[in-house]
Amino acid sequence: MHIRTLVAALLVTTIVSVQPAFAQGSDSCATAQAIAGTGSFAFDSSTATTDGTPDAACNFFGQTNIENDVWFAWTAPSGGPFMVSTCGATSIDSKIAVLDGSCAGAVLACNDDACASLQTSLVFAASAGSVYIVRIGSFPGSGGGPGSVSITPDLPLDTRVNPANGHTYHLLRGGSWTTAEATAVSLGGHLATIDDQAEHDWVLAQWHNWQGQDVDLWIGLNDAAFEGAFLWADGTPVGYTNWDQNEPNNGAGGEDYTAMRKNNPAAFWNDLANAPTGYHANPLGVVEVSGSVGQPLCFGDGSGTACPCGNNSAVGAEVGCLNSFGQGGKLVATGASSISNDTLALQGSQMPNSSALYFQGTSTSGGGAGIAFGDGLRCAGGNVIRLGTKSNTGGASQYPVAGDPDISVRGLCTVGAVRTYQVWYRNAAVFCTASTFNLTNGLSVTWNP
Repeated sequence: MHIRTLVAALLVTTIVSVQPAFAQGSDSCATAQAIAGTGSFAFDSSTATTDGTPDAACNFFGQTNIENDVWFAWTAPSGGPFMVSTCGATSIDSKIAVLDGSCAGAVLACNDDACASLQTSLVFAASAGSVYIVRIGSFPGSGGGPGSVSITPDLPLDTRVNPANGHTYHLLRGGSWTTAEATAVSLGGHLATIDDQAEHDWVLAQWHNWQGQDVDLWIGLNDAAFEGAFLWADGTPVGYTNWDQNEPNNGAGGEDYTAMRKNNPAAFWNDLANAPTGYHANPLGVVEVSGSVGQPLCFGDGSGTACPCGNNSAVGAEVGCLNSFGQGGKLVATGASSISNDTLALQGSQMPNSSALYFQGTSTSGGGAGIAFGDGLRCAGGNVIRLGTKSNTGGASQYPVAGDPDISVRGLCTVGAVRTYQVWYRNAAVFCTASTFNLTNGLSVTWNP
């Protein structure tokens, strides 16, 4: 059950670069410069004063304030996790905070030194159309300067379901432990809680070697609150552990966070700093969500309606009928199906690089077994709404992306509504019926308050 999200391709096709002519940031929060959308925004704090106040959420290396700060008022184009980053885009020792809605708003996220060269990034959960105050400055005493800050959707690199527990796991880009945990929370989970050897081995098999390279993997175990008193990020009591020899050792002081070690074939655990540098820099994060979002249904494995020309997928794969590439299109969802805070994202994969129509139905076709349609099965029926058409890259796409209406808005959903989702994609090769299209599995989602 392998879903490729292909972050880079999505960003290329969806980011709207917004670079106002005078996008340098305001020296005063009261007159924060309005920006919107995603992209790169210039700033210059060379002559900026310190307008903001200290906050406990910004306590890094004993310093709770951000000096020489400039301010932006950013309007979110869509809901979901967003990354704010100066990594590789300035020479100053940058420090960033995001406030909720106003200068007096709560600090939603703050970070310092999350990437190399004393630059930083953070991730926070945004709601479509909401305004967030972005404070960009420097570590106290280090001075200001010019640079740029990027604001982009923070999408998982990969998503898979563990058949042993039914939980959804996401692989995140490399960065600090706290950034990874913030992203995990915005996706509806936490960094993974490894309960036993079987779960450890499953994570090891999925991602210890990622794209041909062994990598460190953040998990949820940490002793950030009290040295030596390890806790799981989701609050689960600590039982099973799998420490490497002589670990944890708090080796350099402040090694409070746990990673599955890249330089060990069994991925025994190692304690690291929040933003390690050198050989262990930028571990990838493993997120665990207890239960996938929605209920997959209407599979092309012959368990319901037969695929049109015997092009059945493997039993248990939970995908649609096979396409000309020998794969069944797969649809999963991440985020929250909440009317008041809709972060639901539909992710289609294992399709040709072609157009893909994401659509919603008010019922399931064929009593949930589907009906033959083209080279696949039509699962979503009743009153149908077309959510949007996307172009697959690397066989994958997503709805919504930046600029799209939330699913609950586009689909006219209400609290308690049960809707069925599916992707109808073009498959130009004639290998089954005379039709040149196929469909993914279906996905049933209940909308909550």
